[in-house]
Amino acid sequence: MIKRRRLLMQFLALPISTCLLTMGWAADTTQPQPSSQNYTTESEQPTSATTNAERNLIQLREMLIIYQNIATQPWQSIPDDVRFRLGHKNSYVFILRDHLKKTSDLEFDSDTNIFDRDLLQAVKNFQQRLGLKVDGVIGKATRAALNVPPDARVKQILVNMDRWEKLSHRLGHRYIMVNVPDYHLNLVENDHIVLSMKIIVGRPTRQTPEVISRITTIVFKPYWNVPAKLAENDIATKAMDDPDYLNKNNIHVYQDGDHGTEIDGHDVDWQSVAENGTDYHLRQDPGEKNSLGLVKFEFPNPYDVYLHDTPAKALFSEDTRDFSSGCVRLEKPFDLVAYLMKDDPNWNTDQMNSLLAEDKPTYVNVEHPLQVVITYLTAWIDENGKINFRDDVYGRDDPQQNDDGSNQNNQPEAD
Repeated sequence: MIKRRRLLMQFLALPISTCLLTMGWAADTTQPQPSSQNYTTESEQPTSATTNAERNLIQLREMLIIYQNIATQPWQSIPDDVRFRLGHKNSYVFILRDHLKKTSDLEFDSDTNIFDRDLLQAVKNFQQRLGLKVDGVIGKATRAALNVPPDARVKQILVNMDRWEKLSHRLGHRYIMVNVPDYHLNLVENDHIVLSMKIIVGRPTRQTPEVISRITTIVFKPYWNVPAKLAENDIATKAMDDPDYLNKNNIHVYQDGDHGTEIDGHDVDWQSVAENGTDYHLRQDPGEKNSLGLVKFEFPNPYDVYLHDTPAKALFSEDTRDFSSGCVRLEKPFDLVAYLMKDDPNWNTDQMNSLLAEDKPTYVNVEHPLQVVITYLTAWIDENGKINFRDDVYGRDDPQQNDDGSNQNNQPEAD
């Protein structure tokens, strides 16, 4: 695995024309030859038995050929000071049209310098594929995405083909996929998305790790056991700014773990905690103020991360949602509860409401533990056959970060 990663690092450092030749494809090649990587050949078409990962490998290879050809005559960049308005003429409209035709976002081209409704729809199509706000406005984020050169997209596709190849050996036909750069969770059944929701992931300094496990337990009305680093870096500062912060948020301080002696938070030297660390254990009571919300989903993993509800619902309206300390916050956690418990004959909504009325945690075993895959994909093919790209929010597309493609200096905290 490490050897293959190092080979990929060397490969991506090459000029794009060299990369294409190394893969066995000339710039004007119409039929790819097998590469040294263990990818499915283009001649193999997706079938009803093809998994989502296998389908992505097949179709990303096809897109690789398209983008390698575009890279021989790349689109031009659009300057920051150029503005586009519906019905207005602009010499850069031709550049925009050229780009969106090459990426198949522009279906009907009038070949004029007028920003017309067909071009507006093409911009929206582009925004949809890039996970941007779909409004047809070429603002800062859309302009930045348009100005990414095609050779960079080629390298992005290659990196993600490697990721999909690894996933193809691990995924079945039923699983939860949490894609960090997409800020979305998709529940896949028989290779179709049956549940989708927005998520909030770890900030770049507290990254959400890549994990493959199975959800085994649902916790209703959970405690939040505050990690030591969060107590030192976050809670201590808030307690110094507001001496009643802990009481307002139902956070208790214990000596010798959460079963030790409780002490008054006003008696703690929070300045010392912030500067020197702490042996105290902080725990937040269950309830609507709890940072984990009303429910969390546990799965074995070495990072102690989990999926959970959140009281900060407003953050889901943001386009970029990297606000957590490493765990994954869910937009619709009770939809996931309903799916996980649907085959349990002893489970019903009244029972769940009864548990939520309690002032203590309740642990419920999932009768059929469901695979959860927290992954990092910045390129994939959606169910409509369209290639999607996302920003490399953690810098993991750069193969020189680490042999395993992650940043080990930014470990998560269970938030």
